[in-house]
Amino acid sequence: MIKGGLQACSVTDAFLNDPYGTLKELAGYGYRYIESAGTMFTEELKAELCELKKMMDDLGIVHPSKHFNIGDDIYQDIDRLHIIGGEYLVLASDFFRSRDDVLERCEKYNQQGKLLKENGLKYIYHNHAHEFQKFEGKSALELLVENTDPDYVNFEIDTMWVFRGGEDPVEVLKKFGNRVKMLHVDDFHPKYMEHRSFFDGLPENTVIDGEFMGKYNFDVATDIGTGVMNIQEVLDAAAAYNDVEYGFIELSSANSAYKENMLKAAEFGIRALEKYNGVCFK
Repeated sequence: MIKGGLQACSVTDAFLNDPYGTLKELAGYGYRYIESAGTMFTEELKAELCELKKMMDDLGIVHPSKHFNIGDDIYQDIDRLHIIGGEYLVLASDFFRSRDDVLERCEKYNQQGKLLKENGLKYIYHNHAHEFQKFEGKSALELLVENTDPDYVNFEIDTMWVFRGGEDPVEVLKKFGNRVKMLHVDDFHPKYMEHRSFFDGLPENTVIDGEFMGKYNFDVATDIGTGVMNIQEVLDAAAAYNDVEYGFIELSSANSAYKENMLKAAEFGIRALEKYNGVCFK
């Protein structure tokens, strides 16, 4: 059974304004597992992290996983995870210009993953849509899976971004097997189906980087259960083919019915996801 939780970027404003009150409200909704975003905890003092850890413990909340960004100090994040608790450090995303670029990054990820393992932690890569860009016939994500060491690097598959990348999430989960350790469970707004694939109209050799994404990528997510994703098929596939321990709801305010109060979107999300088979919030 997949343990359901929340990616805290879904409620960033609430969390940064009142971390303790936000955690208390999320616990009241039934959340027990919270994955933090790369921008969270970065300015916290160790004493404040210890205080936050105590609050989470008092509320029965577990922090299994933290996202980080490619330019972050990985040693700081190791220290933060040892304070706040957690097993997984997740690279939120990276960008690639060529097949050789992907292979060079694989070497770096293997080195970082080895460092994490030596410190009792696990290294995970999280996808967006652009990792389905093909280089010499294979997607960047395929190359990442094939050229990283499973002892050091595994994957958190964001199923909505797989769909946005023009792929079938079920087939991707089936293909990558036990390299998939976690999921992001999100939904795709039906109004964007005409241009579902991120790659529609893009020349094959387009260089996709952070600047490009900022200009040309737009938010296609919607509230859980209100979009076109077949969430039950995703959960069934994860149970059948993968080694998934956690599935984190990820929400965006852009198309949410609760954009003025994303804590309400988080409440709607857990009520929606707990209706599906294969995921629990206990």
